[in-house]
Amino acid sequence: MKKILLSIVFFISILLFNNSVKAQYLDITYFMRNTPFSYKMNPAQMPTSSFYVNLPALSGINLDFKTSGFSYNDLIKRRNDDSLYFDFKGFYNSLSNSNYIKLNGNFELFGFGFNVGKKNYISLGVDMNFDSRLRFSRDLFGFLSGEKTFSNETINVSDKEILSVNSYLSTSIGYTRVVNKKLNVGLRAKFILGLANITTEESKLQISQNDEGITAQSNFLIRTSSLIGSFKLPGLNSSDSVEFDINSDSIISNIMKNKGFGVDFGATYKLNDKMILSLSVQDLGFINWTANTTDIVSKNPNGKYTFTGFENMSADSSFSQQIDQIVDSITQALDIKSQRGESYTTMLPTKIYVGYDWNFSKRHHLNLLYKASLGSNYFDNYLSVFYSLQLERYLNISLGNTFAFENSFNNSKLFNPSIAFNANLLVFNIYFGGSLNSSYNVTKMTGLNFFFGINTSFGYNNAFKDNKTEAKEETQIPEKE
Repeated sequence: MKKILLSIVFFISILLFNNSVKAQYLDITYFMRNTPFSYKMNPAQMPTSSFYVNLPALSGINLDFKTSGFSYNDLIKRRNDDSLYFDFKGFYNSLSNSNYIKLNGNFELFGFGFNVGKKNYISLGVDMNFDSRLRFSRDLFGFLSGEKTFSNETINVSDKEILSVNSYLSTSIGYTRVVNKKLNVGLRAKFILGLANITTEESKLQISQNDEGITAQSNFLIRTSSLIGSFKLPGLNSSDSVEFDINSDSIISNIMKNKGFGVDFGATYKLNDKMILSLSVQDLGFINWTANTTDIVSKNPNGKYTFTGFENMSADSSFSQQIDQIVDSITQALDIKSQRGESYTTMLPTKIYVGYDWNFSKRHHLNLLYKASLGSNYFDNYLSVFYSLQLERYLNISLGNTFAFENSFNNSKLFNPSIAFNANLLVFNIYFGGSLNSSYNVTKMTGLNFFFGINTSFGYNNAFKDNKTEAKEETQIPEKE
């Protein structure tokens, strides 16, 4: 029984620590040019300050948590005596065929930008990015809770990508150019140093029933890389424990091994005095992983075990002995191990933004934003509608809603309100905001996002109109009759 428990714990552990990376910004900040997030999402967005410095540890803190549609209330229920219990059946019924939990983050470590002449802007920055994505099948919880039983069909308790981790440092240099009164273009190049990665190339665990009996089959190939050490997995049949060997002496020598490159580019086009269209592509690039590479693989690729029933009991074959033999056979067929790996390359998850800004009244704007997020085994779409009050240099407030269509439109979440504030206090520029997914009730929410930051800014680039012309109109003294 010890081996069975070890096997179950291992597979569940894989599912509970699944990750994959993409830097995630709150979409409402796309139109807020006073925040660093705006020109990170589109390098063609000219910052409002002539010169800015992002303060370490205070500027650009962004965290995002989401599920594929289930919430705390689906799993945890309350009895009449106010005690809590796990409702596996209710949780199973709330799941779709493919499910996930995501936790993403972006931290600005340092950055600054400045005007070069009247038509050019240069920005530099150093960011730390991480993302986590737990992906699991509905059949897994159905099988564990007993809601999913055999009926001459295959139970899939894993997906193709059950484990993927990516964290990295990104040093970037951006350039924005005012081509003419209507068109802005921007480009940002990123030199990337990978910190840690886990990428699943194959993961299969299936249980099926046919005339021969019940068959279990598996195959795993999981690649890993880390600056500080490597995994050691002796196998399910070993008395040794899973280890992570930390080699602090190798960090300096490995720091330049996981190298990558990325690029952002974009454009804004003024249709008329009140309308602007914009387009950008973010994180088009790759990371090559070579430091401490380790593969977790099946000892017997596509290993299979079929249970045909218990044999007749005899003096030489007790029931407990048969159980031990079955456990040994399962472990041998589905066993895994770690081994030295080769270098490998992962692509950065790419985002595409299409924006529309309508200045329908003096300080009032209507914003529309479409975002496509593409990565390994997912294609998510988001359509946002925002209203913003823009006092530009001093105060900006925006609120709206995002309609999310994830997993290639298979999963829709239509209620995702968000709000953002930005205020300029002397030389300090403060910005914060957040969003909720699905509900204002914490127990029914399927996700939340928040951002916060402070930077110092000097000077002012008007966003929508010619500053001198506007000032002249507002200060002109009527002639005496």
